[in-house]
Amino acid sequence: MLCSELERARLTARLILKGRDVPQYRLSERNEIYFGDWAMCHHRELTHEDAESYAAWCTDWQNTIPTNGEDFQALDRSMERVISRLDAFSDCQNLLIVSHQGVLSLLITRLLAMPAASLWHFRVERGPGV
Repeated sequence: MLCSELERARLTARLILKGRDVPQYRLSERNEIYFGDWAMCHHRELTHEDAESYAAWCTDWQNTIPTNGEDFQALDRSMERVISRLDAFSDCQNLLIVSHQGVLSLLITRLLAMPAASLWHFRVERGPGV
């Protein structure tokens, strides 16, 4: 199992495994994109508090950086590193990856050799995987 280092992903992993003895590896390359000042803000707040930057991001989310945050290209580069690490698990019959919606959606698009914008087509449910 590969798991994000963030506590909510580790909690989900524990709930899924239910005490089973499964080797666990931290997915340190990518926890999730860092949204800087936008973290934990609802989009309605951003339309008022950081309207210009948020509008630019909505127009071009792949190249616009959230205020004091991380750009999408950093997330994309880290997915390439994650994919290169997957070769180490080629002898596994099954591999569980516990992470975050954006990370998992982008990972799916990259594994399927799809454009990054395709990540919006993959629905990844939030919450504990129980």
